[in-house]
Amino acid sequence: MNLEHLEYFMTVAQTGSINRAAQALFISQPRLGKIIRDLEQNVGAPLFTRSNHGVTLTPEGIEFQRRAQRVLGELAGMFNRPTADDLQDISLSVSMTKYSHIMESFIQTVLQHKDLPAYAHRLQEGDPIDVMEDVYNHRADVGVLHFGQGQRKNMLALFRDRQLIYHPLAHMTPHILISQRHPLLLAGKPVTLENLAGYGFVRYEGQFEDFTYELFSQGAHFDLSINPKMVYIVTRASLLHLLAKTDFYSIGIQDFTMQQSSYQVLSIPIEDCRGLLEFGYVLPEGIRLNSIAREFLSDLKERLSE
Repeated sequence: MNLEHLEYFMTVAQTGSINRAAQALFISQPRLGKIIRDLEQNVGAPLFTRSNHGVTLTPEGIEFQRRAQRVLGELAGMFNRPTADDLQDISLSVSMTKYSHIMESFIQTVLQHKDLPAYAHRLQEGDPIDVMEDVYNHRADVGVLHFGQGQRKNMLALFRDRQLIYHPLAHMTPHILISQRHPLLLAGKPVTLENLAGYGFVRYEGQFEDFTYELFSQGAHFDLSINPKMVYIVTRASLLHLLAKTDFYSIGIQDFTMQQSSYQVLSIPIEDCRGLLEFGYVLPEGIRLNSIAREFLSDLKERLSE
């Protein structure tokens, strides 16, 4: 096993298909399949469950993916972290929680400056604690995260403990995320939390996601974390691929730009839903953001308010 094999594994996990991953990596499918099998043999456990529709991570695969992300992230930090003074004002370094709206703003901002002669952009992804730690330890210049209204007091205390300055961006209403071909839609039935009770629920791992899954709708309380049919994942790509290929559902916010065209996944408002998700960003005390970071935050604020 080597670092290249870890990158191959991550590509398969993100695409949900050995065939698509092989195309993206410009290697043959049989070669990639053998690398994954050899990797599983070295690990001593199956990392993927295979089906006619592609591959999904096993519980061992989810844990292996978490560790591989850290290893590759640290390696990238050793070689890619900008150190020259002349790069500081033309590079964007962001740590984010798992919302594609943030990714889209990052991509848009980077593309606007792709013709610069030099830059060293970086995007890292994790839970709110990961984001805070990245900013506190100067692995990122700005951290974008989200939390529920009931968590605000605790989150502000965590920001103070790490000497981070918090700036709110937007308040978002929770939405149900399902495939465009979900059985409820095909049958013409209302997509409600009550009608989805018998379907599998896809959620991110970690206690800092729990608040997203406790909702009040039409006078009823729904604690989705106790659904007997649960699928735990760690990446946005895994969540979207699962929703696109199954009748599972999850909770998120309004559509991001490429959501329906790329993944055939819809965001459906939850009727009479109490509770909002607050999005904001954190900075170290005394930091002055460069123009590209300010442009990124402006684009994100506009994107979240659409």
